[in-house]
Amino acid sequence: MADQRAQYESELKRRLALRSTNEESYLIKAFQYYDLQGLQNASLQNFIQVNEKLGIQLPPQESQKLYEFYKSEGQFKYKSFANRILQQPEQIVFYFQKKFIEGGHQAAFDLLSNICDTKYASFNQFKSYFSSHPEEKIRQLFSYFDLNKQNKVAMKDVFEALRGPVIHQALNIDRLNPQQLIDKYRGDRNVIARYINIYTRYKGIKEFDQQSFDEFNHLLTFGGTQNNWNLDQSYIFTPQKKLDFKNEFDLSEIQKLLAKRGTKAFVNLKRLLINADTDQDGYLSEQQVQKVFRDYKLPLAIPGLYIDQFWSELLGQFQSVSAANQIFSNLDVDFDDLIPTQFLKSVYNAKNHPDVRNRLRSENEVLAEFLDAFDAFIPKSEKNINKKQFIEFMHIEYVVLGEQFEQVANSVYQYNHPKQQQQLVSQYAPFGTSAEKTDYSTTQRPLTAYNNQRRSQPAGISQGFIKVDDLIDPVQAKLKARGFRGLVYLLKQIKTYDAKGIYQAFESVRIQVTQDFIKKLLNNRSEISMKSFVSRLLGEFQQWRLTLVQNAYRKLKSSNFHEMKQSFLARPRYNMSDEEVLIEFLDTFDSHHSLFKTDQVSLDEFEQYYHLLSYTIKDENHFEQAVKSGWVI
Repeated sequence: MADQRAQYESELKRRLALRSTNEESYLIKAFQYYDLQGLQNASLQNFIQVNEKLGIQLPPQESQKLYEFYKSEGQFKYKSFANRILQQPEQIVFYFQKKFIEGGHQAAFDLLSNICDTKYASFNQFKSYFSSHPEEKIRQLFSYFDLNKQNKVAMKDVFEALRGPVIHQALNIDRLNPQQLIDKYRGDRNVIARYINIYTRYKGIKEFDQQSFDEFNHLLTFGGTQNNWNLDQSYIFTPQKKLDFKNEFDLSEIQKLLAKRGTKAFVNLKRLLINADTDQDGYLSEQQVQKVFRDYKLPLAIPGLYIDQFWSELLGQFQSVSAANQIFSNLDVDFDDLIPTQFLKSVYNAKNHPDVRNRLRSENEVLAEFLDAFDAFIPKSEKNINKKQFIEFMHIEYVVLGEQFEQVANSVYQYNHPKQQQQLVSQYAPFGTSAEKTDYSTTQRPLTAYNNQRRSQPAGISQGFIKVDDLIDPVQAKLKARGFRGLVYLLKQIKTYDAKGIYQAFESVRIQVTQDFIKKLLNNRSEISMKSFVSRLLGEFQQWRLTLVQNAYRKLKSSNFHEMKQSFLARPRYNMSDEEVLIEFLDTFDSHHSLFKTDQVSLDEFEQYYHLLSYTIKDENHFEQAVKSGWVI
């Protein structure tokens, strides 16, 4: 039970961290949602409901045991519960569990020998059992189990937590008395006799059944002697065995499904698998796997897996690895096996993509898709991508593109190394710097594309009278082609809503703008709000669409971001299945909400989300259906 509790608390903390930077406050608010009378207590049903809201599904009996454990003086005080979960981390259990296992089977049975006659232990007794560890660590472990602060802990709970979950080793027995078990042992029988004596005293048993033998044998695994038995070995198996994907589990359909969703779908799946690996041992249990697959809408049942093996089998063999290596070598201009991420983004030439050349997609659509997938693959905190990461990204692209991979990759990742004497303006050049040649015969300032446009205007027309729409319209066309994600990506690049911040954001998404464009956008101000920026860039939100969105917001039961996601109703619409609608909504809603530092979705945020969506949906009926079907109005 103690080990299950540690696992539960670890998972709960992980879930909370994904939802809020203030985990304790978020957890308390989740309970307060059901505490209609303000009693600051929660029922068992409330406990289960909060866990389900956080995505934690527990068997009823386990929920009952956990609920009873966390009760104090007959009541479940959720504020105390939240404080305990977040102020007394369960990581101390995992620390001692690891040390306990590393100590080997002798240390395990020595501890059992010391606590055989001790049901409860005070701190001083407890400290004597773990004297080889720092006192601060011992005190943390003691506090973890001393829930009611009575200066005593149940040693059975402590031992079960440190022992960890018992895994059946497929050495099957019916019933054996200690002497029969000693006779079945192939190693040093004096040692095993001592261990059996300690264990039977601790458990208060006279013979072994399958459950007690499994636990005893589990303790022997700490020393690697668990298979020294003259028992029927035909049943021996490895519980965490590597799966036979060629004969037992066919991943081809999953691969095809993900390939249709694009590169980012593979990237997100791997991230979910890694996040589900709470103990970071590279292995996921059947329950963990099915949770990931269920959340990601993947129709596959697998009884546990090793992440690396599954990922390797899912991607398959990389037939074009030599082409990927060649591309990396060409882009590794410093010969240090690293490519700056900003440099890689600037090199990517969507115009050369076969889909663009064949007019199947626009240049902006291809570029937005690449940037979206690449940013999901490489965290923004990482300034470089190494060779191993680059090859993995290329491998995913290979699975998505198939036979077209080499043609596409060689087209979009082109970089001509400049001559030594040639000096190029850096992509990180200050605001207003141009990379175009200077015409010294006419001016001492860089000759920009915008100056060319100005000179080509008919005489008598002053530049000061150019309308803001004349400057914004061409930019709008490029943004519209990049879709919702392209718009959100642009907003994410804006650090400050002043001239420099806005200019650098457009530069990072490779849309050329002029200084006059920025000035007109700012409307002669030094800085504007994000809301004003969106309104001036995209134009005013059409009134009837805005009214529809406001009505939807007013009918929401909750403005909590996570509760809104759970209440969204995904229904088929305009050539999209309910699954596609749900994935599209979760992706765009999450991406947009990341611009705001709050757990709540304000009316302004809700309006802006649909303003961006409206900008990419021309058909009036399609937009109306998108709002009404999702929020049932």
